[in-house]
Parts: sequence; structure tokens; C-alpha cells
Amino acid sequence: MKILKNMLIVLVLLVLGGCSIQKNLYSDALVIRNVTTIDAKNGLQENRTVVVKDHKIIDNIPTAAVKTSSSQIVDGTGKFLIPGLWDAHVHLSFEQDLTPAMFDLFLAYGITSIRDTGGQLDLVLPEREKARKNPNSTPRVMIAGPLLDGVPTVYDGSSPGRPKLGLGAGSVKEAEALVNQFATAQVDLIKAYEMLSPAAFKAVLKLAKSKGLKVTGHVPLSMDVVEASQAGMNSMEHMRNLEMACSKDWESLLDQRQNLLKNGADKEGGTLRSNIHSAQRTHAVENQDAARRNYVLKELAQNGTWQIPTLSIMTTSALRPFATDEWKNTFQFLPPSVADRWSSNLANYLATPIKESQQAYTKWALDMITHLKEANVPIMAGTDCPIFFLTPGYSLHEELALLVKGGLTPMEALEAATLRPAQYFNMEKELGVIEKGMLADLVLLNANPLDNIKNTSTIEAVVRNGQYHDREALNGMLRKRGKK
Repeated sequence: MKILKNMLIVLVLLVLGGCSIQKNLYSDALVIRNVTTIDAKNGLQENRTVVVKDHKIIDNIPTAAVKTSSSQIVDGTGKFLIPGLWDAHVHLSFEQDLTPAMFDLFLAYGITSIRDTGGQLDLVLPEREKARKNPNSTPRVMIAGPLLDGVPTVYDGSSPGRPKLGLGAGSVKEAEALVNQFATAQVDLIKAYEMLSPAAFKAVLKLAKSKGLKVTGHVPLSMDVVEASQAGMNSMEHMRNLEMACSKDWESLLDQRQNLLKNGADKEGGTLRSNIHSAQRTHAVENQDAARRNYVLKELAQNGTWQIPTLSIMTTSALRPFATDEWKNTFQFLPPSVADRWSSNLANYLATPIKESQQAYTKWALDMITHLKEANVPIMAGTDCPIFFLTPGYSLHEELALLVKGGLTPMEALEAATLRPAQYFNMEKELGVIEKGMLADLVLLNANPLDNIKNTSTIEAVVRNGQYHDREALNGMLRKRGKK
């Protein structure tokens, strides 16, 4: 009996061991062995093996438990794996001679998803379709369609600096017609803009919600931030007009804006907006009221109004990171016409002195990150590229560094560029963490981003929709459209 019992035990162990070995045979899979994984949900996990097959992560387990027979094994020893990055504020059609190069630039810099926040439908819809047809080699694209603005319209095509990104609605009826038009085109969200009237803005929010669409944008100049948030605004870009709402004399500033809008109705939208910002921004920054700010941010948190600070464009007038050789070297990857134009314009811009008002606004923007964090207002990472010399892809890494400079931890900055955007689009069960069942969008790094957030740029490889792009392939993407 004892012999029989021992034989049964051995048989059971053999069966269980065989099942374990069989479970860990990953033929035809991408296997990244002995890597350190980092994501906002699970933190840092050392000595992991991540297995990718059929566009998904099918395992993330301790390396010691894995026996593999795959033909595609990547040694992740000493490397770090993070979820694919998002740039949650881009404009694919802002410079149309740059548009064909942007997907390659994004992917080469580890950005596997983007959120286009303003462009004509006939320009951005084809780009989204192109991305959908080539998911292994292009970033995921979410679009807002044109800026839904008031009259006069800011981005009306009147100059190269104000290309036709927006459409104006002079009434509630016209605003609702535009929402219906965008919804028919199957946009992923709506972007409202600064010249909308309060009535039109609230109508946009109500109709968009009924269609399952979030509304982001700039708080209309005719409204207070709290009123816009309470009306259901889902997110704010650039923290735009937040400084006026946090001023000790916010009510008088609002009255002044409304009068300026009324009296300037015959001006170009871009000029009128600039005049209002010039009249109020510096004053507001110099007269911030802590109690009022705390109330405003509490409302944003309570109403679920997220922030996309885009520090990379808000602070560049004072910090001028594009003056570095490293930044200017990225111009070689741009189409020649764009590289030449940017180089010329940058040289002219750098010849202008930095204004005290620019320094004050930069300090306000960076300080606000800590206040947003303390108030539990969700933050997403976005850049506004390619405006203001922001090289697509590369500039997202600058954004992460600025978020950390403003008060986020490196993990919180990573969260802002990975899990937060997934949550925003209700995709958190598909993206944003490195877990079994998730879509395989990943970035393999040569250094730990939790030690230094700038290490997000030490990219060894990018996995998009399960497809592994090594450093050589990424270099090819960078060189593809640049100067030969």
C-alpha cells in the first residue's frame, strides 16, 4: 500500500508539473524575459516575464516560473517595461506638410496613442482611418474634429498661425447642429472653445452627453471656470482661463471679459481673444487668492473636470527648452520644409527677450500642478504639438519632466500618460497597465523612469498592438522623412 501511495504521489506531481510546463510553453509569442515592469496600478515588479500573443498580453509572471520555447525572446535584463505612452493633446493637421511624418515620430518616441484636439474632419478622419488600418505600425488615434467655437472664431484660417481648425456657432441651434455633425462623423470627443456663449456652451455639453461624448476644451471667456465645471465640462486644456477664476477679483474680471466680448464682436476672433488675455492674465496671476483657488479646484474635483496642463507649451516662452542642441537636433527628423521653417523661426524667436509676464505665468502654471494634485483633480499628459516648435513624440518626454518639476512624482507622471488617458476613454480594462488580457502597447526602456523621469526617453524598443519594433526599426522611422 505504501508503494502504491508513493506511486500515486509521483504520478500526481508529474501530471501537475507537466501542466505547469505546458502552460508556460509560448510558441509563436513575443517573450520579454527578466524585465522590471512599471505601471501605475501594480508599481514596480522585478524579474518578470511578459508574454505577448495575438495583440495582447497573455501573461506577466515571475521569470523563475517560466519555461519558454518561443522563437522571439527578448532579454529584458537591466531594462524596464512601461505601458505605451499617450500624448493627450496634439493637432495632426496644424502643419499639413508635417502631418505625413507625425505617426512615425510618435511611435519612435514611445507614444502609442494620441488624442487629436482640433482639426477639420476632412483632414483628421483620414488620419484616424489610416491608423486603424495599420494598428501595428501607427499610434491609436482619437479625434475631436474641429474646435466648436463661437462667433467670431479664433482659428478661422486667417493666418498661418491660426489655421482653420475651428467652426463657429453664433446660436444654440448652430452649436447643436455642429455637435450632430461631429457625432455623425463618429468623433471620439468634442472640443469646445473660448468664444462660445454660455447658452451655446451648455447646449453643447447637454447634447454631447446624450450622445455619449465627452466635452473638453477651453472655458469660454464669457464664463467662470466653476460655472463651466458645474455644467458638466469633462476636461480643460492648458488650464486655460483658470488663472482668472482664481484671482481675488474674479467677478470683476468676468464682467470685464463679457464687456470686451460684446464690444469687440466685429474683430477677428484670434485678435479679440489675444486682447482679452493680454488685459487680464498677468493681473490675475499677480492677484491669486488661495481661498478662491481652493474652492475652484474642489469644484473641479467634485464635478470630474480633468486637467490637461500642456506645460510643454505653457512654459516654453520663459523656459525655452527648444534652445538646447538636443531639442534642435530633433528637427533633422522633420520633413525638410518644416525643419527649415522651424529653424528660421526659432532663431528669430530666441532673439527676443524673455518678459517678466512670461516668467510669472510659467511659475503660476508649475505651481498649479501641486495644487491640482492636492485637490485630487485628475491630470493627463499632453503637449499641443506641433505648435511652438514642439517636435511630435519627443515633446511628450519634456511634458513628463515638467509635470514632475511641478510636483508630481515620476509614477504620477507616468500615470498621467498611461492609465489616466485609458480611464478617460473608458478603456482601462484594455490599456494603461501591464496585465494579462491587456492590449500589447508597451515601451522597453534602458533606465528606470522612477529614478529620473527623463529616462522615459531611453527607448530600446516599442511594442504596438503586439508588434515589436526594435531600436533599429525606430531609428528608421525617425530618418524616414527627414533630411537625407
